[in-house]
Amino acid sequence: MTRFAPGTPAWFDLGSPDVRVSADFYSRLFDWTATVVTDPGAGGYTTFSSGGKLVAAVAEHQIDTPYHRPYGPDQQEGMPAIWTVYFATDDAEALTKRVGTAGGEVIMTSMEVFGLGTMAVFADPAGAAFAVWQKGTMEGAEVTGAPGSVGWVELVTADIPGSRSFYSATLGMGARDISRDGVTDPVWEIGSAPVAGTRKLGATGAVRPHWAVSFAVRDCDGTARRAVEFGGSIENAPSDTPRGRRADLLDPHGAGFSVVELADGFPQLTERSS
Repeated sequence: MTRFAPGTPAWFDLGSPDVRVSADFYSRLFDWTATVVTDPGAGGYTTFSSGGKLVAAVAEHQIDTPYHRPYGPDQQEGMPAIWTVYFATDDAEALTKRVGTAGGEVIMTSMEVFGLGTMAVFADPAGAAFAVWQKGTMEGAEVTGAPGSVGWVELVTADIPGSRSFYSATLGMGARDISRDGVTDPVWEIGSAPVAGTRKLGATGAVRPHWAVSFAVRDCDGTARRAVEFGGSIENAPSDTPRGRRADLLDPHGAGFSVVELADGFPQLTERSS
């Protein structure tokens, strides 16, 4: 049985200039266990587990990986630390062709990873990078939507109309506006199942379109305070939102992420079987 239907967020990893520092920060913040992959070819790739179940990972930046390219007015800001969202696919090579046809950028062609699966990296026409994962022996995250794991992902972009056509043609996503408490939340769906949200560029300090991760927590305010204690910072202070109490944070290397106490009855990441 496939736990993640094609088009569903299945894996999440952080590109970091210092894996040890990043592993220490997130392990303390979310009570994760960090484990370095022992295969020499893995380059120190480090997985995170919560309650014994895989939830995410961190890897050292690869200088020749274009989706970590320098940014800023003079392209002098350096390689940003960034979380990457991997969407499940049953055919990474076919998806690569669809991305090109739909006007996206193929950043990394499909590559087999130690028998665990096959990955590829793309960017949509607005420049938001994302990856795909075709399972081998590894499905992806072993838990989502629970405290201590990724609870939701969002496309942060200024081009929502263009995104609708691109992600429909590539990942098979549809988009539907959900309104609650006077707030409209464009939600991406696979079939009728919500799998991701949308946020306008500028809602945080991010300067480029990207896919963002939100981690489910039991105590948003307490988590935000601990993030500062452990070397991170608060970008948007905890506040009540239709999705739940939420804060936007930065880790010690400036990678943005959110923490949210997910509200009952509102879309969140769950495993989709097929």
